[in-house]
Amino acid sequence: MNSSPSPRSLVLLADANLESPQSVALSCGQAVVFTRPHAGRPHGNEDALGIFQLEPDRVWLAVADGVGGLPRGREAAARVIEILGEPRSQDNDAVIETRIQRANQALLEQLPGSATTISIVEISQDSLTSYHAGDSAALVVGQRTRIKLKTQCHSPVGIAEANGILDEKQALFHPRRHLLNNMVGDPALWLEKTGPLELAPRDTVLVASDGLWDNLFVSEVIEAIRVGSLLQAAQLLADTVMTRMSTPVAGVPSKPDDVSFILYRPHQLDLSD
Repeated sequence: MNSSPSPRSLVLLADANLESPQSVALSCGQAVVFTRPHAGRPHGNEDALGIFQLEPDRVWLAVADGVGGLPRGREAAARVIEILGEPRSQDNDAVIETRIQRANQALLEQLPGSATTISIVEISQDSLTSYHAGDSAALVVGQRTRIKLKTQCHSPVGIAEANGILDEKQALFHPRRHLLNNMVGDPALWLEKTGPLELAPRDTVLVASDGLWDNLFVSEVIEAIRVGSLLQAAQLLADTVMTRMSTPVAGVPSKPDDVSFILYRPHQLDLSD
C-alpha cells in the first residue's frame, strides 16, 4: 500500500492578475508568487502556477504556460496544475511523473489540440529535484552568483544554445525562439528530470514561464534575486521584466507575454552583500 501523502494546495492560480508579488509562508522556508497577463491582451493570462505541500519538509513549486498559437492554452495550463494538486487515490500517488503523464492524457482526451509547458521543482528536506517539459524553466543560484541549476529549454533554439551553437544573446533574439519540441498535450511528451541536488540555506530557487526568460539575461535575473528579502527580490524581478516588455530598448530583449514565477528560499533570510 502506498503511504505517500496527498498534496495540499497552498497556492493555485490560473488566469490571474496580481498587482504585486505575494508571500507564501511554508514550514520549510518561504515562497513568493507573481503572475500577470501582458497588458492589453484581451484573452487574459495563459499561465498557471501552484504550490503544494506534501509533508512539513516537502513541497512542489510548479509553473505552466499554455502554448500560444494553439487552442485553449489557458485551460491546458490550469488543468495540469489542478492535476498536480489532486488528492491521492489508488491509481494516483504523489509522484510527479505519474501526475504529469495523467495530465498529458487528460489534455489529449479532453482538450485535444491544446498544449502547455510545465516546470516543477520538488523540495524535500535539503534537496531539490527538477522536472520540466517545454521552455518554462528553473534556476537555482547561490548568494555569490554561483549557478547550481539552470534547466534547458526544450526547443530547437534552446538546444542550440546549450550546445554552444548560439550564445545567449543570439538565442534571445532568434526569430524561432518560440518554437517548442516538447510539451504537455503531445503524445510524444517526455519529462526531463534533474537532481537531486543539495540546497544550501542561502540558495534561491526560481521557477518561471518564458515571459521572464525571454525578456531578461540570466545575469540580470541572478542579480535581482540573489540578495535582499525574498519579497524585495520578487518585486525587483517583476518590475524589471514588466518594464522591459513595455519599454523596449535597443540591444536588450523585449517580448510582450504573460509572466509568472515562484521564488523560494529554504529559510526566511534577509540576505545582504
